Amino acid sequence: MRWLRVEEAVELLRELCMRHAPPGGEGEVAGVLAKFLEGYCDSVELDLMGNLLVRIGKGGPRVMLAAHMDEVAMMVRWIDANGFLIFTPLGGLDPRVLVGQRVVVHSEKGPLDGYIGAKPPHVAGPEEAKRAPEIRDLYIDIGASSREEAASAGVKIGTFATFPPSFARLLGTRVMGKAFDDRAGCAVAALAAREASRMGLELEIYAAFTVQEEVGLRGASTAVNAVSPSYALVLEGTVAADTPGVPESETVTRLGAGPAVRVLDSSMITGREVLRLLERAAARVGVPYQLQIVPGSATDAGRIHLHGRGVATGVVGVPCRYLHSPNLVLDLRDLEAAVRLTAEALRLLSERV
Repeated sequence: MRWLRVEEAVELLRELCMRHAPPGGEGEVAGVLAKFLEGYCDSVELDLMGNLLVRIGKGGPRVMLAAHMDEVAMMVRWIDANGFLIFTPLGGLDPRVLVGQRVVVHSEKGPLDGYIGAKPPHVAGPEEAKRAPEIRDLYIDIGASSREEAASAGVKIGTFATFPPSFARLLGTRVMGKAFDDRAGCAVAALAAREASRMGLELEIYAAFTVQEEVGLRGASTAVNAVSPSYALVLEGTVAADTPGVPESETVTRLGAGPAVRVLDSSMITGREVLRLLERAAARVGVPYQLQIVPGSATDAGRIHLHGRGVATGVVGVPCRYLHSPNLVLDLRDLEAAVRLTAEALRLLSERV
């Protein structure tokens, strides 16, 4: 399969990473994906939740490709008298990596630069200085000197804050960027869906780009109702823990060893038939893969596979280091392999007709 141009995949991933999509505000990413698939699809719909549903083909079994558009973010819950923004996390944010990070505050009058601060260690007691900060200890500083000044800049309760856009090439085949969870999955879903359109498969494919995954798999719950698929493949940016200090048995997945085929997580045990399908697809296109067990994680598959009388569902993940942080790292070889594996899995489903 020579159809995938890696640099094209890189440019799509870069464009997705330069957009903001906090849970409940995914419109920018939806616009990029709709434009990318324009000309390859039969219909495009944005539902009332904000899910983007792109249909390709009209015959054969109905297959859902799902990837979530939202990223971990923050929401202003209070503005104190001195203009500091107190926030609540949207998704699983680790306070240890938040202190000192820059953010973008999405005020009603336009984006504002901000900084996540905490009590300086210079004025903390000895025991307090040793303690890891908690979310309640943190705040966003936009430079305002009063609540009134922050409000006049367009900040109010419910204002979103996200990490700044970023994308960079590292050494070799590695790249670093914002929100690879799940912009990597969005790129895989879009590229595989486009290839399915080109192949003219005997399938009715819905590429479902979902909302609010990071706060409870919410968009997938409504998207699957609209699609009612027989099969589903969920595309994710997934955890890689191949870093110093992590025992080999806890690394879960590694960069450069191929996409992760999920066996079990906290929301789903993958059916044996689906596992065999994905393993066969990987063998057919000659790409490596990693079987993955992550008991502390969940994906949109957790909601999708329970729909109706059940949906045969699998998860293909692109391993990423530093999940839910301002910058993640992935290997482009894994991204490319995930696209090829997913497209071949669709071909195999088409051949069953």
